[in-house]
Amino acid sequence: MAKTNERSVGRQKGAFARKPLWYKVFMITALVIILCLVGMIFYVYYLMSLANYDDGSDHVVQEDYFETVPVEEYTHLPEATLETVADKDTDGRSKEGITNILLLGLDQESGNLSDALIVVTLDTNHKKIMLTSFMRDMLVQIPGYSNNKLNTPYQKGGIQLVYDVFSHNFDLDLDGYVAINYNMLEKVIDKLGGISLYIDADEANFQNTSNFISNPAYRNLIPGATQTLNGCQVVGYCRNRVSLKTSDFGRTQKQRVVLNAIYEKFKDQSLPELLSLMETVLPYVTTDLDLMEMTSLATKVFDAGVLSAEMEQFRIPVDGSYTDSWYNAMLVLDVDFEKNIEELHRFIFGEEEEDKDEK
Repeated sequence: MAKTNERSVGRQKGAFARKPLWYKVFMITALVIILCLVGMIFYVYYLMSLANYDDGSDHVVQEDYFETVPVEEYTHLPEATLETVADKDTDGRSKEGITNILLLGLDQESGNLSDALIVVTLDTNHKKIMLTSFMRDMLVQIPGYSNNKLNTPYQKGGIQLVYDVFSHNFDLDLDGYVAINYNMLEKVIDKLGGISLYIDADEANFQNTSNFISNPAYRNLIPGATQTLNGCQVVGYCRNRVSLKTSDFGRTQKQRVVLNAIYEKFKDQSLPELLSLMETVLPYVTTDLDLMEMTSLATKVFDAGVLSAEMEQFRIPVDGSYTDSWYNAMLVLDVDFEKNIEELHRFIFGEEEEDKDEK
């Protein structure tokens, strides 16, 4: 029996040896390509498995948290009269070819309040990528809880409560989320080798004389110049909302500027650099997108050429649609939701009424 097997193998080897050279080259090349593709697929799955998966199902429900201030800070302001937002049977508006992913910048020191909320819209229909910042101090209705600021739902009820809030207040269906702690952002920026930003004189002077840049050795920003900032400096830049010409509106704008700078730097990386960056970044990321969803989304975005597009930016609430107010001893933004929903949908979905595809 052993001799029979040996003769069979020998005949197979002999048959291959008798094939023409072009056939041998083709078969060997095809085999190498297949092995490379299989290896690449396994490596991609390995990278995506590094991210922390959390769909919110195990979230421990927290009590209401109110960011109150002394009475003298708000008595000069009107009391908020939060508009009633009608209950809906749907999950908010969506549209085929448009994916909305929520980026959350979390402050673990404050108990995971979401100090940055940015919806990244990937539009494969028009090859567009869009960023929409949502002001953290907007007073919103939170199903199952008292009215509160937009930065509190993630702390209270996890990502599922955040989804309910966006559907209920902004008529927007979110397709997933990615959360990262501010401290981890520092590591991401450093791994990129820093990012280039223009820092005006007021911002530089404030950052160099305050503790927003946690390491005193890096409080050396150049006033009125474009310069490369490291991770520590970028985090200080993103979190500042108290210096001259800066408010929470200014802070959200700076967060979008930083995201755009990261995106531009990201696009210029070589494949080995990108893979190395992903190995560093993904362990610090929390998401509810599973491996198949991430793979499918990445494939659609790449095939549609979305990554070659320039980022478009937007902010909610829009100018002229809110009032600085107080509510339950908190300083809040009292928002005209009808107007903001209209402007938000126009930015994300366009104005073609016939193309609405609400879930």
